[in-house]
Amino acid sequence: MKVSGSYKLPANPETVWATLLDPDALEKSIPGAKSFTPDGEDAYSVDLSIGVAAIRGDYSGRVVIADQEPVTSFRLVVEGKGQKGAVQGSAMFTLRESKPGETEVQVEGEGQIAGLFSRVGQRMLGGVAKLLMKQFFGNMKKQVQARVKAAAD
Repeated sequence: MKVSGSYKLPANPETVWATLLDPDALEKSIPGAKSFTPDGEDAYSVDLSIGVAAIRGDYSGRVVIADQEPVTSFRLVVEGKGQKGAVQGSAMFTLRESKPGETEVQVEGEGQIAGLFSRVGQRMLGGVAKLLMKQFFGNMKKQVQARVKAAAD
């Protein structure tokens, strides 16, 4: 399963980079995150409760931030499992200033699914993945705005 998207965040690349890699901002931005705890360098254990369509349920997993090129790109590697199945994948996040005070984040990812997920179908899961990414970036936008406001005060 492949996922991709482009999202604009209201700050310069340095601020967006710092926010995207901030564990507190990540925890507040990941849809359904119940816990997000350090588990090694640039790695976190995560517990989620997802309430979307066929993937509704509780999941646990691990998130690793890899291949960091400060202020321009990083790879997010995820693995998780729950009663309905398991997912494993990674996504490359690429940042670029689209105009002063705005950063475009391009996401290109790929994942593998197992268990009941595989019976649901790639098309439906692709739609759910896009919905969750949209929610993540909507939440991340709030985190970026809060960081910009705090820096201005």
